Amino acid sequence: MKYTLLRCFLYCIMAISVASASFAQAPLANVEGHTNAIIGKLTKSLSLKEDQQAKLKGYISEFITQRNTVVAETAANPKAYDAKIKSMHNGFYKKIKNALTAEQYDLFLQQKPTENDPTNVLSQLYY
Repeated sequence: MKYTLLRCFLYCIMAISVASASFAQAPLANVEGHTNAIIGKLTKSLSLKEDQQAKLKGYISEFITQRNTVVAETAANPKAYDAKIKSMHNGFYKKIKNALTAEQYDLFLQQKPTENDPTNVLSQLYY
């Protein structure tokens, strides 16, 4: 009886840790494809010029690549993931802000999905 309760308790703990880790983004295998999809959406919604597209493409590709590394390193530690991703977001948003006009940047921030949606490619930039 003791072992059954202990086993149930351990299963519950494991289920909770797996569930909390699943809130983090998964690493993206096709960085270039996702970057191009994001640029396509942002070009339409922000009316990006060609030079802005080139800058953003580099920033986004770099961000996704770094994010993939962080996800792999911190998969078992959601708090470490949150801290690292927050720092990465701050640096990324500064670069984006410098590449866009003030109006474009405001529109960029407004495009953040209300929750992490794996079907929305823009979620990769915000979560």
